[in-house]
Amino acid sequence: MSAPLAGADGARKSAAELAALITAALLRRGVSQQHAAYVADGLVEASLRGIDTHGVRLFETYLAELDGGRSNGRPEFRWSGERTAARTLDAGDALGLVAGRVACEEAVALARSSGVGAVSVRSSNHFGAASVYTLAMARAGLLGLAFSNSDALVAPHGGRRAFFGTNPISMAVAADEDELFCADFATSQVSYSRVRAYRAQGRPLEPGWAILGEEEELLALEPLGGHKGQCLGMMVEILCALLAGMPFDHQLSHLYDPPFDQPRQVSHFFLALDVAAFGSESAFRRNLAGLLEEVRRQPAREGARTLVPGDLEKLSAAEREKHGIPLSPGEATFFARLAAERA
Repeated sequence: MSAPLAGADGARKSAAELAALITAALLRRGVSQQHAAYVADGLVEASLRGIDTHGVRLFETYLAELDGGRSNGRPEFRWSGERTAARTLDAGDALGLVAGRVACEEAVALARSSGVGAVSVRSSNHFGAASVYTLAMARAGLLGLAFSNSDALVAPHGGRRAFFGTNPISMAVAADEDELFCADFATSQVSYSRVRAYRAQGRPLEPGWAILGEEEELLALEPLGGHKGQCLGMMVEILCALLAGMPFDHQLSHLYDPPFDQPRQVSHFFLALDVAAFGSESAFRRNLAGLLEEVRRQPAREGARTLVPGDLEKLSAAEREKHGIPLSPGEATFFARLAAERA
């Protein structure tokens, strides 16, 4: 529930225009219409919800991965696993937003037939905001969880060198009355994309975000809540890299760095639960709505509000759907170039 990073110059584009530019750029590179829609929907949704670090600003990097060969625009998916509620997807170096959506749709299908659906993903790439997948599962009527390992940016608790990824965790589920619980957070104190954006804008980092060297160079991010963040990050690495048989966080190449022609072998894990398999679905959704409202009613400290995960993102989406998604000068220039290529 962090505050969004708005464009420094106030430039804005509508969600529809950005989605069209992203889709057209992918189609020109041979990506299928469905897969292009997965990428455009995921990036634009993240930006609408104020998750700027994982929204449309990532698309330039994703194109570099696609153009360089790190990502495969026409992946061959290979499924394995004969159990009723668990499968593994070899994503064939697909764009992460493509691999993730294919996998969570399978998790939904498994859960609808068995009550629980678990999908491990291997040979993928950066998959954007984890909430893209849990929201998709929640909209399908299920409780969704999503995890991904990532390149080493976070020091162990008490350490000085990056060893773990920011390894996100997300959970989303729908309640009555259009209410929604949606948590999405990195297991670092803050995402690397946010630190990168702050440094590019010349903004000072908040205390406890990162470990800096003598020349103020970034050595590593701090784990979320000290040793507890390290525990969470390692749990994600086990669910993702170990189950999928993929490289550990510290063995992955970095998202923003070359070589862009070598697969990164990122792994994910998705879990879908059909709440009706455990009891009354109507009672669950009614009680969840009640819980969310009770949390919001709790007394707040001066100058603060009591919120539930997803509240700030809902407010951001309403404002940005009306006024457009803010872009930094560099982002505005990049999308202007895509528009010129499309003309």
